[in-house]
Amino acid sequence: MTTMCRVVWLFAGLALTGAAQADEPAAPNAQSLGTIEAILGKCAELDAAHAAQYRDQLKLVTQGASEETMAKVRASDEYQQAYESARKSLAASAGADALKACKGSLAPGS
Repeated sequence: MTTMCRVVWLFAGLALTGAAQADEPAAPNAQSLGTIEAILGKCAELDAAHAAQYRDQLKLVTQGASEETMAKVRASDEYQQAYESARKSLAASAGADALKACKGSLAPGS
């Protein structure tokens, strides 16, 4: 498993942990969500043919959270900083290795 793929699933697990421990759906962790959205956005950009599948991965992280909750998380400084930091880090990741990492996060046979 490639590094980018591991990062996606690590942050997805962290974001889902809070939701799994509560009776009501919890807001995803702002830092984790910002990072995941930046990574999956980059993957959708690099692999447009599978963009819908990357959006589906994001739905797993945000599942159960209301639109209002998600808007608040995305408006937070913590989210904005994590998103921008990840986007800057990923800016140089436009090569074949990045595309391979993205495709590695998809279900087999995709």
